[in-house]
Amino acid sequence: MAMRYQVIADDLRRLIESGELEAGQRLPAEAELASKYMVTNPTLRRALDVLQAEGLVEKYHGRGNFVRKPMPLLTYSIDAAAACHMARSTPGLQVGVTMSRLEADEALSALLQVERGTPLTLYVYISHVGAAPHSLARLYVPRDVADFGVPRSSSAPLGDDVRAGLTSVGVRVASTVERLTARPPTAEEAHTLGIAASRPVLSIQRTATDIAGRIVEWTFLTLPGDRTEAVFTSRTAKNSLEATR
Repeated sequence: MAMRYQVIADDLRRLIESGELEAGQRLPAEAELASKYMVTNPTLRRALDVLQAEGLVEKYHGRGNFVRKPMPLLTYSIDAAAACHMARSTPGLQVGVTMSRLEADEALSALLQVERGTPLTLYVYISHVGAAPHSLARLYVPRDVADFGVPRSSSAPLGDDVRAGLTSVGVRVASTVERLTARPPTAEEAHTLGIAASRPVLSIQRTATDIAGRIVEWTFLTLPGDRTEAVFTSRTAKNSLEATR
């Protein structure tokens, strides 16, 4: 026999899938729903937790529970051509870029393997599809490596303009290491990406080094984990051999 919270989740799911509760619509207050279904608040919240885990409902602190709007799938790839395809295949994608100058604190000095106080440039890329936030990218470049500006608007939501800028001033990236982690968002990330604090994000830390082993770019990407896929393509030895013929 189904538990009471499962029955409530099933009924709310039916209302959402039938369109009786529309995307973006605020659900009645939890106390009102608990009274309607004649259950305690903890039982009602357990039902809502089920719907949140399924991606049907979003809960925003101080605002309530909302039927989740469908969002476009994000595809992450280190391959530049794939990244450009992602941008082109996302209708209405707009990218805003800001640049600021700062000095490496203790955490950044460890990440970039530079002395504390080293001058850095921070590039922040925030993309939107319509009014909905899409992705967040923060890129750090030591100013003794390169010092260049970027446009305030861009078609590269994950900051590929910065890599192109490094290339333009003769900085050659010899290797890139990426670390992917699924985790809860920080309060700032949840606000910037317009997601609930309970919704996980895909965190990608990308370290680029030159032929001397010097870190020339350190990137911190934050993507909504429930609508992001990461695609990695490796050339086989056979394909590499054929490419050299």
